[in-house]
Amino acid sequence: MPDQPTRRRSLLKAAAAGTAAVAGLATASRSGLLGNGGSGGSGGLPTLLLSGDDGSGVKVLEAPLGDELLPRVGTRRWRSAHLPTSTHSMVGFVWGRDQPEPSLRISSRRDGEWSAWQQVPLMHDLPDEGDEEWAARAGTQLVWVGDTDGIRIRADGHRPDDITLVLLHPAKRAGDALAGSAPGTLARSDGALLPARPAMLGRVQWGADESWRNGTPRYNTTIEQVHVHHTANSNDYAEDDVPAILRGIYRYHTSSLGWSDIAYNFLVDRFGRTWIGRAGGAAKPVRGAHTLGFNGTSTGIAVIGNYEGVAPGLETLAAIVRVAAWKLAPYQRDPVGTIAVVSEGSDKYGSAQVAVLPVIDGHRDTNDTACPGQLLYDRLPDIRRQTKDRMATVPAVAITQPFALTGDNLVGATLSVTPGTFTPPEALVTYTWLRDGVATGEPSASTHVLAPEDFARQLSVQVDVAAPGYTSASQLVSLPALVQTQAVVALRLRARRGNIRANVTVSAPGLAAPVTGAVRVRADRRTPRLVDIVAGAGVARLRDFGKGEHTVKVTYRGSALVRGAKVRKTVRIRNG
Repeated sequence: MPDQPTRRRSLLKAAAAGTAAVAGLATASRSGLLGNGGSGGSGGLPTLLLSGDDGSGVKVLEAPLGDELLPRVGTRRWRSAHLPTSTHSMVGFVWGRDQPEPSLRISSRRDGEWSAWQQVPLMHDLPDEGDEEWAARAGTQLVWVGDTDGIRIRADGHRPDDITLVLLHPAKRAGDALAGSAPGTLARSDGALLPARPAMLGRVQWGADESWRNGTPRYNTTIEQVHVHHTANSNDYAEDDVPAILRGIYRYHTSSLGWSDIAYNFLVDRFGRTWIGRAGGAAKPVRGAHTLGFNGTSTGIAVIGNYEGVAPGLETLAAIVRVAAWKLAPYQRDPVGTIAVVSEGSDKYGSAQVAVLPVIDGHRDTNDTACPGQLLYDRLPDIRRQTKDRMATVPAVAITQPFALTGDNLVGATLSVTPGTFTPPEALVTYTWLRDGVATGEPSASTHVLAPEDFARQLSVQVDVAAPGYTSASQLVSLPALVQTQAVVALRLRARRGNIRANVTVSAPGLAAPVTGAVRVRADRRTPRLVDIVAGAGVARLRDFGKGEHTVKVTYRGSALVRGAKVRKTVRIRNG
């Protein structure tokens, strides 16, 4: 079975092939993505057909919107015909990140009736520039429209040259109705409320296809904030619609937008259920892609629905409180307070700018967006107070003496975690080793042998201390410097007729390219010579030696991350 990144690249290639296949109506008709049996289209347009799914249950069509599908109808205005489609339930648009943003509206046909026009919100739930998943595509939020078989599109202001319509239909599965019900309150045996891990439904429950995910999760060193979002979907979904909605969002984020995973750490539905979004471990500070400029110090909770004109229910608010209390307590954050956060660059705060923000904020506090909707945003003061109340009445694991990291930062050396002290003493300690903030994938252990792949990387270990009935505590312990490697110098000598040929090779574990530079070569007590090392090797020719034994010493001084080395050998000259 191919590895996940390979399988995901295949998926993206397939999606790109599907996009190219619908570059125009005529081309799309020949490709089979447009059928001839469509009804109700203006001018007899054929039906836009979503592709058969790949076993995930998600059907998809990505159609470029050129002049055939979205023609100009006025100054800075474009409008499509009534476009018949095969059944779809989610709509989005993507385009190149360097293109101006359009204003887009859609109308959908359900049971023969066309809906009122609705705005498609622009996507501001974004990874940070410089992250591996920072992609070349921008786009809109993915709108849930229910089962529909037609679409009309309006664009105002600008139509990006490469704008693509994305239609998705994540079909329901038999297990979706059994995925879970609204959670009850967690309690200790004595009945006291806990901000322990809330009841959650995982990626298996909502049917995440792990082959769509690209690469290994990344981890933050801390959590300073909880950002509250909404997904801008419709609010009339049923309980058993939610897993399919999540599969659709996941597919849109990974394939259409090119991100490594679903953007949000957690999602909450209107029934009060909490769903785990991004992979990597719900209890860990997984770096999301939800709040441009502020993903590196936060966790993101997205409420499924649009809360600009609809108020969130009490069940939904309670779910946000449970997750916020659980994630903030290990870092001793004040839910009703503010915190100074350094931006990594957003449309509201420039890179390295310090923003003083609420510990629990709405997405609009960090970016130029209406998210999370006015009526949810208005409830944030209540969410903050309830989160503080929940945290105040709950015991938490306390690390009373910090853990420490010992060992040489050298490839081949063993790093060891010196245990700290904590209460309660029966708490369980787990270790996650990180390479440049990304988990190495090895089992939990208090030691790590530095391997060649660790060279020039920042090695750290996240220590999690957990006990039943307590909020867990976390500590990140890092090496003070990047991992170095030890050079190895090899010397081979040949002597003939008073001359010595010294063949020198220099290598070092972990280097991606052969060693270059120079070595100092000294024979007996003569003046040293510098010999260039090219592609890991160099030659010194030493002349005019008499009969007898002679000592040759080679010194490589090393570099910033490569430690130097020496070698000494003797050679006998039998005839001078």
